[in-house]
Amino acid sequence: MKSFIFGKEKLPLKPQKIELLQSLIGGFVSILFLIGLTQFTDNDYIMAPFGASCVILFAVSYSPLAQPRNVIFGHLISAFVGLVFLKLFGNDIIVAASAVGVAIAAMQYFRSVHPPAGANPLVILLTADKIDYDFTFLLFPVLSGAVILVAIAYIINNLFNKKHWPIYWLALFNNNKES
Repeated sequence: MKSFIFGKEKLPLKPQKIELLQSLIGGFVSILFLIGLTQFTDNDYIMAPFGASCVILFAVSYSPLAQPRNVIFGHLISAFVGLVFLKLFGNDIIVAASAVGVAIAAMQYFRSVHPPAGANPLVILLTADKIDYDFTFLLFPVLSGAVILVAIAYIINNLFNKKHWPIYWLALFNNNKES
C-alpha cells in the first residue's frame, strides 16, 4: 500500500504558466460563447460534453484527439448513434450501454475518436424523457457547437503557441495508401 501512495512513478511535467493561461482562457471563452449564443438565439449551441472537449482542445491540443476531424466528426458520429438508438430501441439501460459501445467503435472505424463525444449517446438517452430529440440535434448543438469550439481553439491555440494548430483539419480526401 505504501508504494501505491508514495510510489516513485513519474508524473507528467508541470505545465508552464502560459499553458495554464491558454487552458483557462480557452475553456472560459468557448463555454461563455456557446452559452451566450444559446441565450441570444433560438438555437442550442451548448451541451455538457463540450466542457470535456475544451479540456482536450486546450490542455492537450496537439493530441490526435484534439484535432478538428476528431472533435467535429466524433461528436457527430456519436450523437447520430445516440439518436438512432433512441428512435429504434427506446431509452433503457441496455440501449444506452449499447449506444456508447457502438459510438466508440464507429468513431474508431471513421478515425475520429474524441473521448468527450462518447458521452453524447448518454446525454441523449438519459434525458430523452425530458427532451424531445429529433435529428436537428445534429445541427444544433452538435455540429454548430463543435465547429465553434474548433474555431475558438484555432484562435486561442495559435495565439499562445509557436507551433501551428491544428496538425490536420478534416482530412476528407486523404490520399494516404494506408487509409
